[in-house]
Amino acid sequence: MKKPLLLKILSWFVLVPLGAAMVVFSVVNRHAVTLDFWPFDYAPEIRLFAVILGLLTVGVVWGGIAAWLAASASRRRSRDAKHRANAAEADARQLKDRIGRLKADLRAAQSVPTSAPFAPPTSAPSVTSEGGGTAQRALPPADAA
Repeated sequence: MKKPLLLKILSWFVLVPLGAAMVVFSVVNRHAVTLDFWPFDYAPEIRLFAVILGLLTVGVVWGGIAAWLAASASRRRSRDAKHRANAAEADARQLKDRIGRLKADLRAAQSVPTSAPFAPPTSAPSVTSEGGGTAQRALPPADAA
């Protein structure tokens, strides 16, 4: 992924002064200090800047590990959501394919005339009315609701 230009410029404005401050700090704090690891009989003499920068590095690494472990639940939820989304997309594709096949089957069935088991009457049946005359009874169309 490519960083935007503004982010690159801002990172240089932060990193260059921070690096310069670390160099100045290291030059100023060159004298040796004795580290005593009690109860062990080990007491090396190390430059002060190395001790402080080493502890700073250990702190950054320790914080990074803690943040990574704390974010594990979020990463798991994100992974689960991604799997569910992929499954839903696959289901949607299958359903669209099924709908397409059903529509094609319906079009094919409508284009082929089927013989009806009985033919509709060509004229409406005649019914005798109470007055003695015959009247035509009209049935409503089949598609009228």
